[in-house]
Amino acid sequence: MTDTRTNQPLPDSEKISYPTRMAVLLERMARHHTLLTVEIPGSDEQYTSSIVAVNSPYVLLDELLPSSGHRKLLEVGRLQVSGKLEGIDIRFSAGLEDVEEQDGMITYRAHLPARLEYRQRRMDYRAHIPIAHPLRVVIAGEGGSVTEGELYDLSQGGAGIVLPGEAPVLKPARWYDCAIELPDAWLFCALEMRHAKDMPAGDRHLIGARFADLSPVQRRLVAHTITGLEREQIRKRVVD
Repeated sequence: MTDTRTNQPLPDSEKISYPTRMAVLLERMARHHTLLTVEIPGSDEQYTSSIVAVNSPYVLLDELLPSSGHRKLLEVGRLQVSGKLEGIDIRFSAGLEDVEEQDGMITYRAHLPARLEYRQRRMDYRAHIPIAHPLRVVIAGEGGSVTEGELYDLSQGGAGIVLPGEAPVLKPARWYDCAIELPDAWLFCALEMRHAKDMPAGDRHLIGARFADLSPVQRRLVAHTITGLEREQIRKRVVD
């Protein structure tokens, strides 16, 4: 019998095979104590667990519940894991290396997966920035370099950024520290570059980026900014 539930690809998902990026996502799941659903090939039952830590090239998982999964995992030596991180679906399959037991607590040491499936939320409302009121973005690059651009749009999950130059100077799947000018304050955060495309002018390109671990205060600031931009757009439509 083959369990196909976790093997079915997620729609609109991305396959990540870069070890460092996978480790970052798994570490975030550990910090958030994300509840995981675990399936063992050949079994119809589902178990729960969580990530204890990431020690590359291994990921440490907490004891399976119900405990009947322990024996099955030892027999099969492989598990399929799925969970949500801040509304983002994450899924991977990993092989078991060994089991640690200390003070009656069981920890599974599994190999860092060869790839990880990642589906980002796509329902975030994007508020566009008026051309008449540009907002600056300053990004710290590699080797102490600094790249400056303008904010194109803003959502709860990330931002669109217009950067000068004929080719992107920032690399996808990398994290960068940045400062984003908002109407009422500056947002200092980390961004993951997701994609880039040329703009009609030819000497600029549009970067799509995702926020990393915004604090509650930062999330409220972003939400307040989006609400203000939306109200301004509605007001202009009514006036026009």
